[in-house]
Amino acid sequence: MGALAEKKLFLLDMDGTIYLGDRLFDGTEEFLRRVRARGGRYVFLTNNSSRGTEAYIKKMARMGIEAFPEDFLTSADAAVDYFRQNPSEGNIYVCGTESLKGQLRAAGLPVAASADDRVSTVLLGYDTELTYQKLEDCCILLGRGADYIATHPDMVCPTWYGSAPDCGSFIEMLFTATGRRPKILGKPQPDMALAAMRRTGYAPEQTCILGDRIYTDIACGVNAGIDAVFLLSGEGVMADIEKYNVHPSYVFRNIRAFFTELEKGEAV
Repeated sequence: MGALAEKKLFLLDMDGTIYLGDRLFDGTEEFLRRVRARGGRYVFLTNNSSRGTEAYIKKMARMGIEAFPEDFLTSADAAVDYFRQNPSEGNIYVCGTESLKGQLRAAGLPVAASADDRVSTVLLGYDTELTYQKLEDCCILLGRGADYIATHPDMVCPTWYGSAPDCGSFIEMLFTATGRRPKILGKPQPDMALAAMRRTGYAPEQTCILGDRIYTDIACGVNAGIDAVFLLSGEGVMADIEKYNVHPSYVFRNIRAFFTELEKGEAV
């Protein structure tokens, strides 16, 4: 693939890559300004399905970053695209936040009002409003043979205090109870990266993805045929490269170190 100096489109993971909680990482603001100033583009690619684009725009604004709807692709977007291409025979039981349900309804998808509402598919997301009743509903529906989809496989969500269980942890919990595993959307599947390139018109050799997880962010880049930059500022550690047998194009300590290298090559 192309050298960093040839990159024009930067696909950016968010949690653990450009910020942690409500704290923007050092170097993020300068990097984003530089990309815009030199005619490049960045798109935020997040597996976090718990909130919609508007919430992310507000979050970025609180940290001093101006962002627009076209700057984001989320695993909720991936779910909408999936169900548009693969319509559910019945209603979709969403084990996710009200925000995720709202995004699906806004797209015209048949979201179930309850577990008894003609459900044919279970969609599991990063549910920060999770209840035991929802888990029990999932077990009942999966036991009946409902189709099973998950927005993403991230095991934990980085936080200011360490980590919190993410969708991948919920997947393992339901596997223990039901023996069922879902079809995974979002990263590491290549679809979000490919959609970003289609949206912006950039070629694979002009594109790279930055992220802190080998098994989602970096694997997405590998699967999409683009360069992948592994940042050691979030969940991931160097041992993950061999653990998951996924090899990044570049490794940097954080976004500041990546930005410094970019400056040396006069990229974008």
